[in-house]
Amino acid sequence: MGNRRVVLLCFAGLLGADLASAAGFGLFQHGGRGMGQAGAFTARASEPSAVTYNPAAITRLEGFQLQAGLDFSNAEDTYESSTGRFSAAHVIQFPPSVYLTWKPEGRAFALGLGLDSPFWYRIDWEARLFPGRYLRRITELEVFELHPVLAYDLGGGWSVGGGARYVFGSLEQADNGFVQVFRPGGSVTVEVERDAKADVDDIGWDAALHYAAPAWGWGVVYRSPVRLKGSGEASYTSRDAPDLPGLDEQLDERLRDGRASQAFELPRELRTGIWFAPYPELRLELDADYEAWSSLEETAITYNPDTFGDGPTILTRRDWKDTTSLRLGLEGDLTDTVMMYGGVAYEPSPVPSSTVEPGFPRGDAMVYAAGMSYSFPQISFDLGYSFHEYNSRGAEGQELLNPAAGGRYTASEQVWGFAVRWRY
Repeated sequence: MGNRRVVLLCFAGLLGADLASAAGFGLFQHGGRGMGQAGAFTARASEPSAVTYNPAAITRLEGFQLQAGLDFSNAEDTYESSTGRFSAAHVIQFPPSVYLTWKPEGRAFALGLGLDSPFWYRIDWEARLFPGRYLRRITELEVFELHPVLAYDLGGGWSVGGGARYVFGSLEQADNGFVQVFRPGGSVTVEVERDAKADVDDIGWDAALHYAAPAWGWGVVYRSPVRLKGSGEASYTSRDAPDLPGLDEQLDERLRDGRASQAFELPRELRTGIWFAPYPELRLELDADYEAWSSLEETAITYNPDTFGDGPTILTRRDWKDTTSLRLGLEGDLTDTVMMYGGVAYEPSPVPSSTVEPGFPRGDAMVYAAGMSYSFPQISFDLGYSFHEYNSRGAEGQELLNPAAGGRYTASEQVWGFAVRWRY
């Protein structure tokens, strides 16, 4: 008992050191069961996706277990002003996830390995007509997380865990601008699409604590910040250039591919949850998730060469704010093989009204979720669905060619999640 108290006190001190600046963005969508409960799964984490939801909880998973899943996300974003109404492309995303856990029989420790996608975001506006294309036309951040974890059962229902997180993927930004081409008798101004895509990565870590009793439980997880950075190619494409002799050759010379360096920070996160069972067949969980986005004051991208003449380094003011999300989930056993679940969540946007732009235009979200599981002795199938209803947002200064126009962004998103779990 004394050793367990020492470990718990040390762990509490570790979390307390960063409690005031803890973070994450958006709803966890890993696995159909967690998605179907609007992400309220930190305290139970009773399947291999616990590698992400709460690494300490994998000590409750006996033997070798494997889970593989795939999410299907389809968002609708629109912008409306006196100029017209414009919709972003309906891009269907397919973020995958795979989790392995192993707890040897009679041992207090457990090992886990996860490969999932903690941030999978893309918004793609019309390159030709969208009036905000000079601010941002494409924003994409698609990253994977390779996550080995170790957990230890302290006895008495308590366990601790954590691991390293290697986060890697791609960051893309695209906008439109103008270049001047000088010719005999005057100059010609041509609109140009600029696209920069970089391979980015960084290493972080997480630590977790879990308590399980027969009718209730509790969990807390801290995830360190991840400062993604890297470089890649910058490409340029002219649009609607006039048909003038020799102009295409001049544009080819002027618009040679270059390089671009980019960075983006996924901030600290502190997530906690508590669950209880009014009776054995029904379990409810309430989670809170604090995300310290205020560390993202600005983002930078550096072009070489500076083809548009607006750099070489372009700083975008963010001034994002810390957020606290609340999530409520419940699940019930209809039979020995069928489980139904549902949930609701409030997910505030970290983007203040003063820095809304086409790359991150969405407001606060209400999330409504549902799903079901069907289990055989050694295999289970999970299906989850969530609908994200974002508040509309007014925005000024979105249109370079019509600076007096005020506009409004609206958005919604549907996400399906499917997962298969094997127990050996």
